[in-house]
Amino acid sequence: MTLHERLLACITDDSIEFGIAVQHIESGEETRINAGTVFPTASVFKVPVMVEVYKQARAGEFDLDDRQELQTCYKTLTTGVLLQLQDGLKPTIRDLMMLMNIVSDNTATAMLMELVGPENVTATMHGLGLTSIHVNLTVHEMFLHAFGIPDRVDISVEELRQVARTVQMDYDSRTFSRGSDNDVSSAADMTKLMAMIFKGKVVDRKACDEMLTILSHQQYNSRVPRYLPWYTAYHKTGTMRGLRNDSGLICCSENSHIAFSVFSFDGIELPLSDPRFDVQRAGLVEGMMAEMGLALYEHYGGTFPPQ
Repeated sequence: MTLHERLLACITDDSIEFGIAVQHIESGEETRINAGTVFPTASVFKVPVMVEVYKQARAGEFDLDDRQELQTCYKTLTTGVLLQLQDGLKPTIRDLMMLMNIVSDNTATAMLMELVGPENVTATMHGLGLTSIHVNLTVHEMFLHAFGIPDRVDISVEELRQVARTVQMDYDSRTFSRGSDNDVSSAADMTKLMAMIFKGKVVDRKACDEMLTILSHQQYNSRVPRYLPWYTAYHKTGTMRGLRNDSGLICCSENSHIAFSVFSFDGIELPLSDPRFDVQRAGLVEGMMAEMGLALYEHYGGTFPPQ
């Protein structure tokens, strides 16, 4: 069975849309399934933001050990820890990047996006030839658009939490747009970015090594790396109702590495009255992604235990 066939066999529900792009670093071999289709990235866009932070730091705009003050205006739902901490805390920019990636901290992300500017993130991605990648919205703005309240930028966290409990996300909103007004990418372009980071072709070698270290500490590992040996994946997940994404790198052995992106959209209605169904659908998608991760690892020489 070819890798393409094995990946297709992992998709057990044809109603769920997938975009998959795989590049074996050493051989250059690629496997693509719907790889050119643009998807909303959800939090996978935080990797391009990280790249831009390193780029501007190297240009002397700031130092990664500079400290940024936590303020209420940056706080938003749902993932991360800064939302729960008191204003006045001053993490370093380096700390904010770690939080943004390994626990997908949306408050840290908002602070970094204000620092570097989303338009600069998009420009840098396009300068790398990754023209399907656009970064426009913070996660807070995603929530506002999804819940139909885009003008309520000053809504409190508690008010937004109440909205999230009672209002269904709108799949026709900007949050789920496939256009340049949203945070979007094809699986192919995000995989290319991951390969460039691995090869040291983004910013500089030291910056890429530090980015890989950050990605290696990812705490959400229930998708592509679920069945893989500990610390063989360097990746970033993205989640929004109906969206389940994962992109990164897998180390199969010392001489075999994979860049991958698996994007998905499940357009089935997920009623707020049936949380069990929501969890079950998410579990279905994540289970398919886990099987894909195992297929990739084994196809390119990964062993248990790793060599």
